[in-house]
Amino acid sequence: MEVKVRNLRKAYKNFILCVPEEIFPSGSVTALVGANGKGKTTLLKILAGLDSGYTGEITYNGARLCKNVRRRMTMTFQTPMLLERSVYANIEYPLKIRGVSRGERKARVDALLNRLSIAHLAKNNAARLSGGESQKVALARGLSFEPQFLMLDEPFSAIDQKSIDDMMECIADYNKSSGATIILVSHDKTQIERLCDRSVLINGEA
Repeated sequence: MEVKVRNLRKAYKNFILCVPEEIFPSGSVTALVGANGKGKTTLLKILAGLDSGYTGEITYNGARLCKNVRRRMTMTFQTPMLLERSVYANIEYPLKIRGVSRGERKARVDALLNRLSIAHLAKNNAARLSGGESQKVALARGLSFEPQFLMLDEPFSAIDQKSIDDMMECIADYNKSSGATIILVSHDKTQIERLCDRSVLINGEA
């Protein structure tokens, strides 16, 4: 999914998020970089349709945001927003609301549990997981319905290196196999160089 941004502005009390023009090519992996508090997470929320308090234009494969576009994209947060249900149920949820058959749901969930090395957590309450485990579950849930546009807000923050490696490999493999457009926020130069094709500096105006 190609995502185009033009003349985007969102005003805060102390600065303005301004993106004059940016294109996130279909199939690309882009890192949003810049100092804390300059609008990276806000831009992700705007792209995800979670923040409408802005001016400007955003198109997704040439179309404005609509129900059909929303069904093909998702965002994960730095602090994962998981349901107080089992890990399996969390990952399965997007598939259930999209009417995917039970057999296909099981196949996809099992594959993601194994891919991210969290099969042993399938029956655990997702609200009681460690930070790294929660991030893995959030990623698995985001990938379960095979989105064309995936947004990740600092997915590797405060987790162990093994979990980071598992998640990075999973994201890279998904990008290659699906051609999905991926945008992530990261402050780690090594992670960006390993995973991303390009980076975009976000620097709110004072």
